[in-house]
Amino acid sequence: MSPELGERRSLEPGERRSSEPGERCEVAGVSEQRTFLAARIDRWGRERPSSQDLLVAGLMWLFLGLPGLALAGVTGLAVGTLTIGALALRRRSPVGVLGWSVGVFAVQLLVVPIPLPANAAQAVVVYTVAAHVGSSAVRTLALGLGVLGSLAGGFRWSTPPRYLPNALVIGVILAVCTALIWVIGELVRGGRVNTAALHEALRRQERLVAQQRRVLAAAEIHDIVAHSLTVVIVQADAAAYAAEHGRSWQRADAGAALTTVAGTARTALAEVRGVIEMLHRPEPAEQSPGAAVTWDQVRRLIESVRAAGLPVDHTGAPAWFDELPGEVRLTVFRAVREALTNVLKHAGAGATAELTFDRDGDTVRVRVEDDGPAGNTPVEPGHGLTGLRERLRPLDGVLTAGPRLSGGFAVDVTIPGGRR
Repeated sequence: MSPELGERRSLEPGERRSSEPGERCEVAGVSEQRTFLAARIDRWGRERPSSQDLLVAGLMWLFLGLPGLALAGVTGLAVGTLTIGALALRRRSPVGVLGWSVGVFAVQLLVVPIPLPANAAQAVVVYTVAAHVGSSAVRTLALGLGVLGSLAGGFRWSTPPRYLPNALVIGVILAVCTALIWVIGELVRGGRVNTAALHEALRRQERLVAQQRRVLAAAEIHDIVAHSLTVVIVQADAAAYAAEHGRSWQRADAGAALTTVAGTARTALAEVRGVIEMLHRPEPAEQSPGAAVTWDQVRRLIESVRAAGLPVDHTGAPAWFDELPGEVRLTVFRAVREALTNVLKHAGAGATAELTFDRDGDTVRVRVEDDGPAGNTPVEPGHGLTGLRERLRPLDGVLTAGPRLSGGFAVDVTIPGGRR
């Protein structure tokens, strides 16, 4: 006997193998089909509300309108048809359908002494007005008419010998049901309004984030291009002057100038590409390129300025720089770059710059000053210093820039909270 046959015989007494792979596939397939069908029906209803209302009205007439013929004859069928038929326009003209329903119900109270199944359509009308009409006055009117109609129906449909108690009980029960249906409609409308407001807020937030990213990128590109072009211009002017007025222009001098220009251009190109990539990355606007600035990048920046012809004296590499939070390091780097670029542009030939880093507890201070002629230094800050001041604001930082009494210009940046 094979093991397979032995296994089958052991299952014969009544046990059934559970969760066969084929059965699981069939169940999963049926579930997916039901989910897909429900999604298609929901999408169809959202895309074609008028067709959906017409279909609902037809089904209600079939199950709630036709029975009126057996209960109240032709009159009951006519009243039921008029009551339910208006539902085909309930979302296209909810206020008109409300007025029509009130008129038909008044006629019903006069000609039909009993309630009809079609009266359920009036509850649908109350719900529709509460859920789809923006005017609070119209929605309140629909509630009042529904409660009044419920009480009127209670008195019309009550019978002796306990006419008044029965009328009150019927009227109150119908009024409470009407109020509950109205409340449900209000909740649906409120949810729809809140969802629309939430979507609009999300769209505004997305636009704000996109705008912040564009502003950040523009400021970043300004700093990169301004610094790089300043270095290029200084080197080009120096080379042109040497070539025209120098007694002999050595190849080494030309090579050094051109190497500085090429290196600065390549660095600028790489940094601009980083900014462009940042615009295409789905990350928050606060995350700027270069957030992981290290002292080595600051050192290379100082060396590039020196290569451009500006002597820079600084206090050396502070041991605590790389321990600062990334956003503080990035802001310090930007401050140094902007200040040294301004010295290159405005201090004039023969000027020197001094770079000082200081830390007092949680406060970080960076100062860049030059000894250029006072008349060559900008009194009013340009776009670079304005952008730097904007970047300091989230860190509660302070920027002070202005001419020195002894000549030259000074930029002082103070950032609190320089610890993790």
